[in-house]
Formats: sequence, structure tokens, C-alpha cells
Amino acid sequence: MIRLPRRSVTRFFIPLIDVLILLFCIFLLMPFVSSPDAAEPEPQPKDPADVKPLSTDLKTLQQELAEARTMIARLERDKQTRLTDRLAVRVLEIDPNDGTLFYYDPGREEVRGDADALRLIQKQKSLASSGGFVKDVFFLILFPRKPGGFPTESQKDQIKKWFADVPHGFDIPSSRG
Repeated sequence: MIRLPRRSVTRFFIPLIDVLILLFCIFLLMPFVSSPDAAEPEPQPKDPADVKPLSTDLKTLQQELAEARTMIARLERDKQTRLTDRLAVRVLEIDPNDGTLFYYDPGREEVRGDADALRLIQKQKSLASSGGFVKDVFFLILFPRKPGGFPTESQKDQIKKWFADVPHGFDIPSSRG
């Protein structure tokens, strides 16, 4: 015959579950309360060979301070100037019929070789710097509006080679009417 236990099993498990919950909470709080075993390593100072030693001469230090202040003032002025005041954009187009690069000045001028491209770059740089301060020249090269076979890959590579040393970018005109 089976007898019922004299004590209920739940009388045993309820305190056990309470203890397990308490241990789990302590486990979760341990990273917040414990101190790290090793402190974080402090950043190493630069190699003494890389660091320029400070001069002990007062006049030299004052001169370096003045140079630093003028540099900071110039950088703040440059930051505050608008991009359009610092950048001159020159638009060049690719002919959809034969893939030649051209621009208008005031009539249509074509760039057919290295000499033409170099002449264009020099001319645009001198025009951009004639306004009192030097502007950066950016050449924006527009692909043809009508899709076709031009420019070919070799023509694209040639154009990239011509403008490799100056800021430039390519753009596909939107299909506006």
C-alpha cells in the first residue's frame, strides 16, 4: 500500500527556488560591484624620437605660440567660409556622337589629347586664383544625356588619366526634359 508523504514536496522546493533566485541576482550584479583585477593600461607616451622637445628659450616659445594662434585663426576662417567661396566647379561634357570631351569657353572647345587637357587645367586654375585668393578647381564631367555607345571604356580611362592629378568627378545627367 502506498502512503502519502508526511511532508509536502513544495515545502522543500519553495525555499530552494527562493535561494536560487537570490543566487542568480547576485550573479547578475557581480560585474557592477566587483573591482577590475587589473587596471586599464594607460596610453603609452609617444616615442621620444617622435616628440619635438620644447625649447626653454622664452622668445622661441612666444614665437611658436603666435604661429599656433595665427594657424588656429586661419583654420577657423576657412571653416566659416562657404564651400562655394572656396570651390570653382568647371563642367565638361562628353559628346554622345563620338565620345570626345568638350567644354564651352564661350564657344565649344574640345579636349583631344594630353596637351589640350593640361592647357585646360592650367587655364582653369589660373582663372580660379585670379579673384584674390586661390580657389580649388573641381572638374565635373557629364556623361551624354542620350544613352549610346559613347564614351567607350578606353575613352573613360583616357579622361581619368588626364584628370588624375586634379579633383574631378563623373556624373550622369538626369532625364529632365
